[in-house]
Amino acid sequence: MLAAMLVGAGAIAISQPAQAANPTTVTVKSDGPAVFWTGSVRAGGRGTPRVPECRIVHCDNVELKVMLPAGTWRKPGGVQVAIRWDIQTEGALGLFVYRDGRLVAKSTAGVGVAQSVLLRSAKNGTYQVYVSYGVTFGAIDPDPVIAYEGLSEVEYDPPVMPLRDLLPDLAALPQENVTYDNPGSIFGDTAPPGQSCFASEIEEQGAAQCLRFDQVLRNRGEGALELRFDRQAGVFVDEDAAQRIYRSDGTFRDRAAGQVEFHDVHGHYHFKGFAQSDLWLTDGNGNLVGDAPAAVGDKVSFCVADTDLIAFGEKGDGPMSYPAPDCLDPKQVVGTTEFFWYGMTRGWADRYNWYLPDQMIDTAGLGDGVYVLFTTVDPEGRLDEGDETNNCGSVLVSLTGLATPQPHAELMGPGPACP
Repeated sequence: MLAAMLVGAGAIAISQPAQAANPTTVTVKSDGPAVFWTGSVRAGGRGTPRVPECRIVHCDNVELKVMLPAGTWRKPGGVQVAIRWDIQTEGALGLFVYRDGRLVAKSTAGVGVAQSVLLRSAKNGTYQVYVSYGVTFGAIDPDPVIAYEGLSEVEYDPPVMPLRDLLPDLAALPQENVTYDNPGSIFGDTAPPGQSCFASEIEEQGAAQCLRFDQVLRNRGEGALELRFDRQAGVFVDEDAAQRIYRSDGTFRDRAAGQVEFHDVHGHYHFKGFAQSDLWLTDGNGNLVGDAPAAVGDKVSFCVADTDLIAFGEKGDGPMSYPAPDCLDPKQVVGTTEFFWYGMTRGWADRYNWYLPDQMIDTAGLGDGVYVLFTTVDPEGRLDEGDETNNCGSVLVSLTGLATPQPHAELMGPGPACP
């Protein structure tokens, strides 16, 4: 995972004159559809000295007016404020909400393309929203101006009745990138010149020709996917993990959910076997050839987190609750025991980009043709979900030049149903 360089500070009161002149104003008057706005932040823009998070970086200021009817909060919930931006910008924006000169909410995940907060049972009045400029650590060519889209809307909690488990529902989204490009260097791992495989993939898996692709796994369920584990301080071994399942009345239960491993290359814990991808040859018309895949990828592990707000502007998503990379440090320490938890909020997705280690299938020895790339989240069924039938997704890819030093991959669109 990538860390980000975000500039921030604690919850310090600011005076009203610190607010930008004539900011964009948005108003939430009902629990209906979201209210949207757009804005941008600049690398060389002026700071706002009296706003701690904006002292040395440029911030965009938006005035949010909440004017909700009496009785809106008879159903538990709050006003959501969220932003998102283009992954191609290599940005890492921060989101801060002030009321009466005091910080009331912030979202500053170091990895991802969205931030979101919930102003629970928000009182009517005026809030100041600040979006800060930030760049992902190690960015090669960050944009001097980063545009973003923002929204505000009322979001209610799932109803209590009928009493039930609020289960996640995991799904693999179609790939956006397939490539034989050199992924460069990350986490101290480097792909040799002219090679699409990382040194670690060559050494550990014997990989020779790596078809690289992203994996974006989403949660469309009523509840969060939350994974918990603990370890003794300084011990880096596989640990048993539990899935915490919350119920509609606020209670919860834990169940065994496999293991986490310490990923030596990434330098933090991953949930083992979270996804798997296979390549299946087709006859050119999308029909599978044979009764087995042509190539099978390793089951990949994830530091599960909220990186993409897939349900942006839709009802039923939650505020960012598992910022990346939460798997780096313990949430709580009791004596010598360190406790970790991470997961994926409803409406969010976790994105692993093609240039990260292990995001590949070795295609050495395959012939040119049209293939289906199948990706399945939770392939071994270790997690409890609301729907186990929609975990697999597919895309068609054309692979050419596989017998040459310059293989080529082209994404052709959605693939057939998973076998």
